[in-house]
Amino acid sequence: MLARLRSALFRPVDMAWLVYFRLGAGFLMALEHAGGLVIGRVRNYTEPQFHFRYVGWEWLPALPPAGIYAVYGLVIVAGLAVAAGWHYRLMAGLLSLGYIALLLLEETEYINHFYLYALLAAVLACLPAHRAASADVRAGRVQPAATTPAWTRGIVLFQIGLVYLFAAVAKLNPDWLAARPLGIWLGAKANYPMLGPLLAAPDTAWFMSYAGVGFDALVVPLLLFRRTRPWAFGAAAAFHLTNVVVFGLGTFPWFSLLLTSLFFAPDFPRHLPGFVGRWFRQRIPLPSAAEEVASQSSPALVRSQRWVLAGLTAYILLQLALPLRYLLYPGHVHWTEEGHRFSWHLMLRTKSGSAVFRVLLPGGREETVWPSKYLTRNQTNKLTYSPDLVLQFSHLLAQDYQRRGLQPVAIYCDSWVSLNGHPPQPLVSPKLNLLVLKRSLFPYSWIEPGPPHGL
Repeated sequence: MLARLRSALFRPVDMAWLVYFRLGAGFLMALEHAGGLVIGRVRNYTEPQFHFRYVGWEWLPALPPAGIYAVYGLVIVAGLAVAAGWHYRLMAGLLSLGYIALLLLEETEYINHFYLYALLAAVLACLPAHRAASADVRAGRVQPAATTPAWTRGIVLFQIGLVYLFAAVAKLNPDWLAARPLGIWLGAKANYPMLGPLLAAPDTAWFMSYAGVGFDALVVPLLLFRRTRPWAFGAAAAFHLTNVVVFGLGTFPWFSLLLTSLFFAPDFPRHLPGFVGRWFRQRIPLPSAAEEVASQSSPALVRSQRWVLAGLTAYILLQLALPLRYLLYPGHVHWTEEGHRFSWHLMLRTKSGSAVFRVLLPGGREETVWPSKYLTRNQTNKLTYSPDLVLQFSHLLAQDYQRRGLQPVAIYCDSWVSLNGHPPQPLVSPKLNLLVLKRSLFPYSWIEPGPPHGL
């Protein structure tokens, strides 16, 4: 059995799919942050007085605006270089590091598809996607190839399937099945031209909630079978294009379509209509029988297989375990936010609320602080419903007072949060002195209980 698995993983397959993926992924990853410059999302890094960090990464310095623009520029240039196959492995690594840096430099800028892009850029750096139709081949930096080992495609399809799987499982909660999140989101779009009344209709939220569960759960199994693959891809196209119209979501729906199309046979780009298919046929030679035999019997390949299998195993185990860590925390992840990130909980809850801080100074004087004095709108919104951000802000606030020659005795937070339309409840006790608490990866026992129903 292990011998058959090894043979299947290292079986050569057509390189066309990998070139197609390199072109699309590099361009879309670059476009995401080029768009961030145009619409001003970069200001979420350059304007705040405080920057939130993940636990253990508080030591990272706050980059000046020029440094942030440099990271954005790096991501854009690296993405285009990956697409072109120019110094490909270096640029793919820099592309992944650029996305990781932007995630680490501001915790409130976490978005699931930014995390996915960071992962897939790192995966691309390990794949020989530059060995055909690339600047590296034209410059003679690498030898051209018409095939790639099957594991290169398998690891990408595994990552896609994992996102869909965990997204489906996460939707199996009472609030989603009661159409509460979508009812709120779609109700806010009642003024859309033509589509507004349809989107705001209660039946639409119910239909889209259950269609979302069914799509996430079934699309990958259906894509795996040739007979159902075209129908599944059609459903995926309808699903992701609907997200473009209703929610926007930047490049993510288009990237999802790119990933979903990889379930077709490895040579499918050669059969695309018009100029696109002709481009692949002209620039990527057809695999030869001699090349396939050589690739299977190469001594260098045989020696490296063990390391490749070890790396694949480690990556797969990590990607299976990390999204499940929220199960180690008490309470519901949508209320506590503990373990929510990096878990593929894609657009599953909506929160609204407020948070105001009271700073108690020596002598009994108390000052009220609104977070918006220090934070961007995005930071302020996410602070209101995240216990860890509330705690982090209280300590940053204390540091600011100390820089001004004041020594806070205590900091309290008056917070109210509504989850999925449930009545607002306090996230933390208004009598809790946040300065005596420390951040950690262990459960926060001081988080107030969430809504008793609908979770």
